[in-house]
Amino acid sequence: SKSEADARNSLAAAQRRYSALAGKSGDVQRADLGAKGTYYRARVSAGSREAATALCSQVKAQGGDCVVAHR
Repeated sequence: SKSEADARNSLAAAQRRYSALAGKSGDVQRADLGAKGTYYRARVSAGSREAATALCSQVKAQGGDCVVAHR
């Protein structure tokens, strides 16, 4: 998202839409993409890479999209 507020709203909407995300803690990360500008990414913590992969699979099964980030 182009604004932090939009990213927070997107996170809240995703948590309502995808039951796999309900109750998971989330945050917004600022990303400077150089010439493209600054964007904000909504992120949800799953605890471990294995848990994140399982959570991502659940979201995809519900019609969503996600990426497991490297730490």
